[in-house]
Amino acid sequence: MSVISYLSTRRTLLRGFFASLLLPTRSYPKTRCPIFGAIRWDAQYCDTRGEPCYEEEKALSPQHWQFRAPLHSRLTDSKTLQFNATEASFDEEIRVAHAAGLGYWAYLAYGRDGKLDLAHSMMQGLKYHRRSGIADQMNYCLIATLDTLGRANGFDEATKRIHGLFSDHNYQRTQDGRPLLFLYYLDALLPSYWNGSLVELGKSMSHLRNQTTSSGGKNPYIVLLHAPPTTAETVRKQIAVDAISAYGINFGPNRSGTYPELQRHVEQYWEDELAHSSGSVVPTVMVGWDSRPRKETPPAYDKRDYTRIDKRAHVTIATPSEFSFACRQASRFMSNHPDRCPYQIALIYSWNEYSEGGALAPTLGDSSASMLRTASEVLKACRTGEN
Repeated sequence: MSVISYLSTRRTLLRGFFASLLLPTRSYPKTRCPIFGAIRWDAQYCDTRGEPCYEEEKALSPQHWQFRAPLHSRLTDSKTLQFNATEASFDEEIRVAHAAGLGYWAYLAYGRDGKLDLAHSMMQGLKYHRRSGIADQMNYCLIATLDTLGRANGFDEATKRIHGLFSDHNYQRTQDGRPLLFLYYLDALLPSYWNGSLVELGKSMSHLRNQTTSSGGKNPYIVLLHAPPTTAETVRKQIAVDAISAYGINFGPNRSGTYPELQRHVEQYWEDELAHSSGSVVPTVMVGWDSRPRKETPPAYDKRDYTRIDKRAHVTIATPSEFSFACRQASRFMSNHPDRCPYQIALIYSWNEYSEGGALAPTLGDSSASMLRTASEVLKACRTGEN
């Protein structure tokens, strides 16, 4: 089917999708329920040369990759892709995620001068979300980065901007009211922002906690995204955060595999996190890892040497049933380790990493969001009786 055909049928399919998810669901006893969220890397909400969204358009423009593009894409006269997001198209994303039972979105933060900048093109999705008339249907949290938390000896304004989001009524919290915050850690940013010192970075974490509790809020639940688990635990202890997790889990750029092989690798990774950390664990569920669009059209912001990367290597994307099984395994893992997964929170890679092969969101090639539809029973498990 052509891209144009997908565009012409997407509304009909989405109406059917919503209707199918409004069927009665099983009632569960009141218990602590698993909460699944999905990473948002929002490089699909602008069309600006020099920004990641421009690179994402280029990666998905070849005809054989257009099926992966978001539903708000359109074809130009030259048959290349152009993102054309609107508040209405974003509201459609909210409806899809809500209908499937997804608990929250985790927005990767972007900023300037060491501080979160909500006017940044990569934060346009969060801007749409916060001002949406149906914002209540979907919770969100932030994935802070080392360059949005300030700098050594100068982080008050930066942490204040992050703390300011905690007051949003749909900011994701734990069952006992702690705002959820992920921290995406990159060693490369430690020297320029934190004088190479994890102690200095830890001070900003402590300052954020104090800002939150002194204003009457609960102590944030901070989850470090870093790999491998042994290194993540070293960082976690030094900056005094609560848990470890991973942004994505894969075989590396030069190894291919099937999704079931990746899933077995992921489950072993969860066990390694348990074994090597004394903190809590937030398991990451993978949709897949097929970054061939980026390998074929390397983005300007990626400074890796692509002559050393196998352009054909990839992991197959999950089928809907395989992804549903992966979510069940994560739910089982959390249930089996209640002391190490105290809030039963899981993170999915991802909502919209389209060119990396990890998108749950509706696309031109899958406008009914089949993976979400199939996994909805798991994502909404015991939601009816939730405290």
